[in-house]
Amino acid sequence: MPREFSHAIVVCVYIPPRAHAETACDIIHSTVSRLQTQHPDAFIAISGDFNHVTLDSILPDFHQFVSCPTRKNRTLDLLYTNVKEAYAATPLPPLGKSDHNLVLLTPHYKPKIQRQSTTTRSFRKWSPEAVDALRDCFESTDWNVLQDTHGEDIEGVTQCTTDYLNFCIDVVVPIRTVRCFPKNKPWITSDVKDILNRKKRAFKDGDRDELKRVQGELKVQLREANEEYRRKVEQKLQRNNMREVWDGMKTITGCKKKGSSTEEGDAGRANQLNLFFNRFDTPAPTASDCPLHTPITPMTSINTSDYRAPPPATPTDSSTPAPYPHGHFNPPPHRYGHFSPPPLHHHQGAGEQRAEETAPKESSGPGQSVSKDAQGLLC
Repeated sequence: MPREFSHAIVVCVYIPPRAHAETACDIIHSTVSRLQTQHPDAFIAISGDFNHVTLDSILPDFHQFVSCPTRKNRTLDLLYTNVKEAYAATPLPPLGKSDHNLVLLTPHYKPKIQRQSTTTRSFRKWSPEAVDALRDCFESTDWNVLQDTHGEDIEGVTQCTTDYLNFCIDVVVPIRTVRCFPKNKPWITSDVKDILNRKKRAFKDGDRDELKRVQGELKVQLREANEEYRRKVEQKLQRNNMREVWDGMKTITGCKKKGSSTEEGDAGRANQLNLFFNRFDTPAPTASDCPLHTPITPMTSINTSDYRAPPPATPTDSSTPAPYPHGHFNPPPHRYGHFSPPPLHHHQGAGEQRAEETAPKESSGPGQSVSKDAQGLLC
């Protein structure tokens, strides 16, 4: 089974000719959805006698591969899979007295590891011996010969010295080019490959003792290679090289790339994102920082004589609203906000109380007295 599939699940279906199509589709859809939730990386195949039902509408991500008639001139036996171009169907004669034709399904799926091409990688293999040889080469070099030929030309001296250093490095530590196969893991070194080749030769020769000895050696070498690769990842983490660390972790865990979500843009876009995400770290502007700030002058007094009582309500059409509901005056809102005046404590005399008993109540007018406490509240 290809490595990209964690499981292989086959669902067998038989739908009677008189079965309700919608009910059958609901049952199949719920079963397949549950399997995909439990095993998201599994290969799922749905096959059987579907009669008058198809799954094209309820499972749009699945592909059907049987295109030839399976019973007379009708295609009743179908095969759905969640992999595109997985099989090719070939009709065959019926088996025995069956009235359904056989269908030969030939796998056409090519694993991802076979679809990836081999890459090459160039590197230098440094060793303590190579470092000592390079040090001896530099110590025995007459640097005045390289520098005197260019005189005061700094660019020429720099270029000549750099070329000479690269020449010495190429002679002492030459560049090696190797082929990298997609199935090779990064901790598979040349020493591990050498032991694997010896294991294959021992298996072909039938030497069980040699095979057992090489198998033990391979086990030890694999453990050392994994430990060495772990140390490399830790060193990258200590150097804060998070990109290489994350690439290594994805290689070890087999994390798949679902697609790039990188946001494209210039430096202006980056600055906008920085301002947005750092908006809570910026201190709030003070009153002196606001150019349009206008100080609010506190109110010292309110002249109650400016208020006029509304005229008494006259009977009008029911559709016309009263100018002031409930007969009370509502002063206009303050220009610096919604200002609500404090309640007025009105003291009535005996004459006014008797007039109130015989006449309807009227709204407060300018002739009413206001207590000193109310005036203090209004100031």
